[in-house]
Amino acid sequence: MKLLPPQAGFTLLEVLVAMAVLAIAMGAIIGAATQSIQTSAALRDQTFAGWVALNQVNVLLLDPEPWPEDGSRRGEAELAQRVWRWEARFEATDIPDLRLVRVTVRADADGPALNTLIAFKGQSPTDSSANPSLPP
Repeated sequence: MKLLPPQAGFTLLEVLVAMAVLAIAMGAIIGAATQSIQTSAALRDQTFAGWVALNQVNVLLLDPEPWPEDGSRRGEAELAQRVWRWEARFEATDIPDLRLVRVTVRADADGPALNTLIAFKGQSPTDSSANPSLPP
């Protein structure tokens, strides 16, 4: 009787173990990729929300009317083909002629605040003759 040379290859058990290790590794890789995508999307949204807040603060700063002592304004702004909800809350400060505003931006009306920006605005003197160093 002639013996055949041993067959080269893997047993069924070895193949199953290799497939299990591969499945676990692929699950970890997919989880890390998903987390990276979610983080990138969150950073993008926070950046856009910051730009919306900055734009709104600039609009409020350029408004010639003095800010109210207290109160709020709400609105929407379009940026990056999306509609962002902003809210400006006005507050008085310890300095009588200085007002504070907090602009908070959300992706939707009930969503979490993505960015908040604080700005101050002082009331300019109404009579330029009150300060002789300013030109008329």
